[in-house]
Parts: sequence; structure tokens; C-alpha cells
Amino acid sequence: MEENRNDWKPNPVFSSMPHSMGRGSREDIVWEALDRVNGKPAPTMDAMRAAMGNEAQIRIVHDTIRAYLDAHGLRDTSELGVHTSP
Repeated sequence: MEENRNDWKPNPVFSSMPHSMGRGSREDIVWEALDRVNGKPAPTMDAMRAAMGNEAQIRIVHDTIRAYLDAHGLRDTSELGVHTSP
């Protein structure tokens, strides 16, 4: 997954293994799901390949966020801020 957060920089102290097993990986999954809710296209891959990587988790998070927004009549996350502000 290509990083697209503005101020994010990989930590040179940690290898990719701790990142992939810890909080960093979970954050990557949520960020990717949020980007897709906001219109980023999902990659094309078969179910087996998706299940073997983070793609299955990204899809679950995306579906959950999408269901929440739909339940509140919102198109994307930009409308969520407007909806929740006083």
C-alpha cells in the first residue's frame, strides 16, 4: 500500500515485521478503508488473494464505515464533520 498521509514518515528504527504485526498495520488498514469510502478505487484481485493479505480486513472496515455513513445519510467522511459539528 502506498502511503498517502501528508505528515507520515516510516520509523527507521523499526523493521517492517513489527509494523506489519502491530498498531501500524491496523492504522494502515483504517486509513486505506477511509480513503476508499472517500472515492479511492479498490484494487482488482480475486477472493483468495484478498483473504491472504490486508485486503479482506480493509474491505470489512470499509463496509462498516460505509454502513455507518449510509445510516446517517452521509456520502463520505467530509460530510461526517459537518453532521457532527455543533
